[in-house]
Amino acid sequence: MNDKQTLIYWLDATGGEEFDEIIRLTIIDTNNKDLFNSTFCTKLVDWWYSDLNGIKPEDTYKAPLLENYKDKIQSIFNKASKIITFNPTITYLKRQGITISTDTLVEDLADYFRVMGDETDTIDNLCIYYGYPLPDNIFSRTGVDYAKAINFCWHKMMEYSQAQKN
Repeated sequence: MNDKQTLIYWLDATGGEEFDEIIRLTIIDTNNKDLFNSTFCTKLVDWWYSDLNGIKPEDTYKAPLLENYKDKIQSIFNKASKIITFNPTITYLKRQGITISTDTLVEDLADYFRVMGDETDTIDNLCIYYGYPLPDNIFSRTGVDYAKAINFCWHKMMEYSQAQKN
């Protein structure tokens, strides 16, 4: 019996390539079951432009370090045959010692949606296009909101793709 599954994940990071750290990670299945959802404290970065991800540095000070959950996160990703996300951030996971098997398909919804390759290629615009009600205020959004948005849009893309084939 194959217990591999399709997973959806959302990751937020601090920005700044050299010391970029993961500050939020959410993993759900295609039925929106929450498999992992946490905000993390950073080790090196103490400030980032929170208007990009809705997470203020001071909101992470008492959060756990990602390394405390590394084994749990790895065990979840080990069960994936496919991972769906928006603008994959696999390198951020690798920096934390979390690997995605080369046998696991990583599907980037941004690739299907990318038109101009500029600032209009956002999760917000993807949600508007497919009719998903992502909260307007970025500071009220959760990782689960983003993961469910990706899941909803992916399902819509699959429906439209199937309709075109028929």
